[in-house]
Amino acid sequence: MGEKIRLEMSDWLYNAGLVGLYNILENAGDYVESKGQSIEFDTDLFENFEEKYFNYFIDKYEKTLSWYKIVSYEEVIRQHENNDLQSFQEKDLEALNTYLKNVVKKYLNSASYKSAYDLINSELDIIRKVKVLDSINLKKQEIIEDKLPDIKATFEKLKIIIKFCNEEKSKKYLAAKNVIYSIIKNAWNGICFLNPKTEEKDLYIDYKEYFIKPAIKYIENNKSKFKYNCFTCDKPISNLKNDLCFLNNFGFDVGKKSSHVWNFANDVAVCPLCKLVYSCVPAGFTYTYDKGIYINDNSTFENSKRINNKIRMEILQETEFNSLLTYKSLINAINEQSNETIKYELADIQIIKLKDNKYSFNILSRPMLSIIHRSKDDLNKIITGGFLEIKTYFNIYELVIDRVLNNQNLFTLIHKLLIFKLSKSKDCKFSISQVVKVMIINLRIMEGMGYMQKTEKDIIKSANASGYYLREEYKGKGSKDKLNGIAYRLLNALKTCNNNMFMDTVLNCYLYVQKTVPSIFLEALRDEEQYKTIGYAFVSGLIEGKDDGKKNGGEQNDK
Repeated sequence: MGEKIRLEMSDWLYNAGLVGLYNILENAGDYVESKGQSIEFDTDLFENFEEKYFNYFIDKYEKTLSWYKIVSYEEVIRQHENNDLQSFQEKDLEALNTYLKNVVKKYLNSASYKSAYDLINSELDIIRKVKVLDSINLKKQEIIEDKLPDIKATFEKLKIIIKFCNEEKSKKYLAAKNVIYSIIKNAWNGICFLNPKTEEKDLYIDYKEYFIKPAIKYIENNKSKFKYNCFTCDKPISNLKNDLCFLNNFGFDVGKKSSHVWNFANDVAVCPLCKLVYSCVPAGFTYTYDKGIYINDNSTFENSKRINNKIRMEILQETEFNSLLTYKSLINAINEQSNETIKYELADIQIIKLKDNKYSFNILSRPMLSIIHRSKDDLNKIITGGFLEIKTYFNIYELVIDRVLNNQNLFTLIHKLLIFKLSKSKDCKFSISQVVKVMIINLRIMEGMGYMQKTEKDIIKSANASGYYLREEYKGKGSKDKLNGIAYRLLNALKTCNNNMFMDTVLNCYLYVQKTVPSIFLEALRDEEQYKTIGYAFVSGLIEGKDDGKKNGGEQNDK
């Protein structure tokens, strides 16, 4: 047995590394104990840690790797060979040619793959095997049956290439090259195997020599004579050589930028053990392409690990990574925490997103987390809604969550949706009932954040119904065409916070149809937020049915 080591949670970046270290060891079947805001494990677990490190990324991200794109075609070949290519059609030939050009030739001839061939040390000349692969094209008057011999011959060549890629040593190095440039490089760069001038060609050995051995040596050393302290954990260190410049968008080269530190004397350095933890940041984040997300929930280590692993599991089930999927996974993870048998105590959490190699930060407060949890059903009902603007599609769910993460209300979004419904109905891929869901979520935000008093009455349902029935009165008088102009005036009054203009327009409308003004408008006079909430709900009822021709009263009463 080695020495027991205890690592405590700290700032968001270190916490991401700590979660990553736990994930790597857990994926290898090692036992790590989490206690409150810390983890404990035996230093013996650092044995073969370089293998565990790469195996984690390869296991978790396998289906996103170019290596997988090469070997997964084996199943396609098998399916066609099982029926002697009887079902092979022109579209299959196009797919084969695309695979040859954009997968096999592109990746197996890439510089990163070529640098791995010496490490694999196979007798097969893989570059020569790839070179003799040619596209198969139909000439005039030719049919697929004429090319079946060529297709079968190409399949035989591909099976040799795929077998080579599937070999244990090939996967070890080719897939590791993939994760270096698609995953690990998102968090840190410029050192170890990501240093273009590194002398060690074997990336596994390079990682071991650069990160693991110094960490083990540091643990075993007598630190009584060390005169400096680690910037992260405050433990004694012998020198200030281990700076943080290797972390993307975080550290700086103290040799070149001494002006960044007090009195030009650098004191920003970390111990080798913390540096090893920082190397595990990519395993704490969830990355795909140039995007990533990490939730810094530092209430307990267990909560932080669970919520991030839930997000990773959901995101990596999909082959395409986008903001909607990220947000949906985040919300699902939060709701799962809230629904556990031992009730998850909602606390402020920090959301760190990576996009275009830049970090962005949001704080989700306890009230906002509660609002998200209470709104889960309404959020699920707006996932399909969206609209086109300047040839770009915007998803309503994504726009709502983006505003929630920034602690903003949804009035401007509601206004935009109603304007689009009036003026650009063909570009609207949402219903009025979905707009009402956004209003309900916004009402919870305004009440939960203290901007508006809670009310027993369902003001959104009442105002929406009032607008709908006024619309019916106008239709009965053959004046339906006047409604668009009225709706525009009301929306303009809401946007400019002109209560008088809004109420004058409403009064004129009810005078026209000779009906009593609904009592709900008395509520609108209480404060500005209530006035906007009731006003937008009323307008939504006024234009309701413009495209879908139906009333949505049944879905609204679920606040």
